[in-house]
Amino acid sequence: MAASLQKLTVQESQNASLGQAGSIFEGSTSTITAPTGSVFVAIQFIEDSTFNASGGLLAEDNTRWPNTVSGATAIDANGDVVDSPVTFPAGMTIYGRWNTIILATGKMIAYIG
Repeated sequence: MAASLQKLTVQESQNASLGQAGSIFEGSTSTITAPTGSVFVAIQFIEDSTFNASGGLLAEDNTRWPNTVSGATAIDANGDVVDSPVTFPAGMTIYGRWNTIILATGKMIAYIG
């Protein structure tokens, strides 16, 4: 799969957006790292969940996608850091490009793209 979504065919980009490269279920506080050359493109929360406040949600580019390191400054100077008091409810899905995920609480499925 190409490294950039802009280089994919329509079908390839639709597959990538659906996590066709695979997924992983996580219900503990283990560190989950995307395979080399891939990222997590979506996170679906199975239970109300929070991320580890110290590197629990590491974006491929921390100026473009929500993360626990910095606010999304390339989009809006007022973007906030995703910190531990932020709870993502069961059933919610977020989209972005993350390299590493560490839950503090809850359960999730992370989709690889």
